[in-house]
Amino acid sequence: MSFFTDPTPYFDEWLRQGPALIETPDGQPTWLIARYDDVVQALSHPGLSSAFLPGSNMLNHTDPPDHTRLRKPVARAFSTRRVEALRPRIEQITNELLDAWETEEEVDVINTFAYPLPITVICELLGVPESDRDEVRALSSELLAPATTAEAYGRFVAYTERLLETKELGDDVITELRDEPNLVQNLVLLISAGHETTVQLIGSGLLTLLCDPVMKQRLIDDPLLIPDAVEELLRFDGPFPTGLIRVATTDVVIGGVTIPRSSQVTVSLGAANRDRSRYSDPDVLQLGRDPHVAFGHGIHYCVGARLARIEGEIAFGTLLRRFPELVLAAEPEWRESFIRGLASFRVRPKP
Repeated sequence: MSFFTDPTPYFDEWLRQGPALIETPDGQPTWLIARYDDVVQALSHPGLSSAFLPGSNMLNHTDPPDHTRLRKPVARAFSTRRVEALRPRIEQITNELLDAWETEEEVDVINTFAYPLPITVICELLGVPESDRDEVRALSSELLAPATTAEAYGRFVAYTERLLETKELGDDVITELRDEPNLVQNLVLLISAGHETTVQLIGSGLLTLLCDPVMKQRLIDDPLLIPDAVEELLRFDGPFPTGLIRVATTDVVIGGVTIPRSSQVTVSLGAANRDRSRYSDPDVLQLGRDPHVAFGHGIHYCVGARLARIEGEIAFGTLLRRFPELVLAAEPEWRESFIRGLASFRVRPKP
């Protein structure tokens, strides 16, 4: 079974072996860190650097003090107050998209809902024109596919440069950040990661609920449980199964194992969220668990986490209220991507 279809067996093996030197599918050596406590330690360790791409000033590829300087204005633009104010608009977009399901016997969740909702929200928040959204979606998908990453990144940067040259000033994040250094690279990150993680949350989260009818019915009966369910769905099948890349700037000890200086390190968020020493019955949905690391940990904790949570809460709450008898219509198709997600997921909204 492919890692992209079901990473659980890989998580089990990584968790059994602890920090270990392995080979990536393309033959590159990397130290894999999977256990929850080791992951938290690694993501807080000053000897593990995020600046592994020479010349990159992208927020997630920098260390302090550059990271601190770059993150501050972005975090301000994605403040809790600002994203909470988006709730009415997110609810409106959600209902408009689901209106189209009312007359359909069968729909693809990804193309008709999971993609359009977050890409509309992030583009409106940032100030990306509606006419560019199909191009942005295509560029993001190619950027996150291992086979097309390098070429797509160049085209994404070129698109962002054109956008900054032609865009009119407005009440949006791009306008707010227009004088910040390295804006082009960081817009690539904000535009792509700003919706792709939520696409995955909605798609795989809904699939998980359809495969667990007892949990699905609990949420229908008590919608107040949905925020807690979003957290559990993020833990159960988060967007970064392989995880985050770091490089050791000195010899680093993680979980009692010494990782030599200059080594590449892969920190698996997905495996950490299935660690049996942290979670009882981790392969089962269970509300009320301890916090997860689906959005990372430490200074690189996802700046858009609150927005993703709000979108997830509204998406699941509205879906289950309007279509409580929603059922799976066909075997879902998974895509090969750095962010785990479904390529196609067909359901029948009504019996």
